[in-house]
Amino acid sequence: MTPEDWKQVEADLSSPYGCVRLRADDHVITLVVERGKGLRYVVAAYINGVIQWVKTHHPEPDAIERKFWRARFCYLYSASKRAEASAKAKKRGMPKEIMAIWKNIAEGGFEILDPTWPNAKALCRHLRKTCAAVERLSDHEAPPAVETSQ
Repeated sequence: MTPEDWKQVEADLSSPYGCVRLRADDHVITLVVERGKGLRYVVAAYINGVIQWVKTHHPEPDAIERKFWRARFCYLYSASKRAEASAKAKKRGMPKEIMAIWKNIAEGGFEILDPTWPNAKALCRHLRKTCAAVERLSDHEAPPAVETSQ
């Protein structure tokens, strides 16, 4: 896609409930502007028409969702508790096991894959970096014809 095409995609996704379909690395990606928390709008990335929520919390290292969804790291403790644990882990004279426990509290967390993006520009920038071939599909493609036998 050309830079003008990317600008058009960003423009189409700048209005509420905008929709764009792309083919990226042999997957059909549907980008839809949806309501997020409160009065905010987010861009949701549907891979082949679906979002499999099971794959968001336990992502595999080579999952295809890593290419199209946003990776986020969530800490188990608040910033103040992590700072306190980090300070306690650096104290001298403490047994190694206790220092390891405080270090785990300071660094403990998990990764999730979020299918929503805060804006279209961030999503387009990510797709340009991670996908080898991207092309735009028509936004409203007709469903396949159903054959009737008589």
